[in-house]
Amino acid sequence: TVAYVIHIGGPIMIGVLLLLAILIIFRNSMNYIKKTKEENAEDSLNNAESDSIQGVMEETAKNISKVFKRVDKIQSNTIEGLIKQDLKTLKKAKSAVGKLEVEIEDLQNNIFYFIKNLEESSVNASSFYLDVVKSLQDVAQSVGFISKISFKHINNNHKALKENQAAELKEIEMKLNKMFAKMQLVFDAQSFNQIPHLIVELEKLLAEVGIYTRKQVERTRTTESSPKNTTLYFSILLEIEDLIKAKITLLESYTKI
Repeated sequence: TVAYVIHIGGPIMIGVLLLLAILIIFRNSMNYIKKTKEENAEDSLNNAESDSIQGVMEETAKNISKVFKRVDKIQSNTIEGLIKQDLKTLKKAKSAVGKLEVEIEDLQNNIFYFIKNLEESSVNASSFYLDVVKSLQDVAQSVGFISKISFKHINNNHKALKENQAAELKEIEMKLNKMFAKMQLVFDAQSFNQIPHLIVELEKLLAEVGIYTRKQVERTRTTESSPKNTTLYFSILLEIEDLIKAKITLLESYTKI
């Protein structure tokens, strides 16, 4: 047994075992750091470099897919953290939003050089790219607002969402996740002909969120007794509507080319 080996070997054996343990921990840490860096690099946004409209559409599609993947994770962590009153998860979501906003801002800052690089016959690409970056900023702003107010609500020790609110929010989150997954597939495959179908589905989801908003209005008038929860829930629903509208606007950019 280990105890017997230690007894026979004394301090030297203890030292060897400690060294081995440290080496194993160090190796695992390095593997984790390497894997994290690879994932971050894979999901990082890239500036458009093509000088043609087709090339810009294809490059932008890759960024859009990455944004949808990251926003989906942020949204899921925010809703989960809010419902479970988990500050650690909410803080993680808020941090991820900050990183995403910085990267989208970098895309915005590169627009001057992007336009300078375009062929004269491809000036339409600049309008398209400006529209896409603006929509990506709106998407990030919406999930950022939701994550920040959710973190603030729980950090200030306000009450958790009520069961019906949590159930409704979970239902919306599930439908948003499905839409994010569909949009990722379309943009990964660059199947731009599928975009009109996605717009129809998003408009349907927007109407459903509106129904939840009206339900909360009715509850507020009749049975609701928590101003903080009501304000938070209304704010989240309205921002989710803005998030969906931003995604519709983003998709519409591809239908105008």
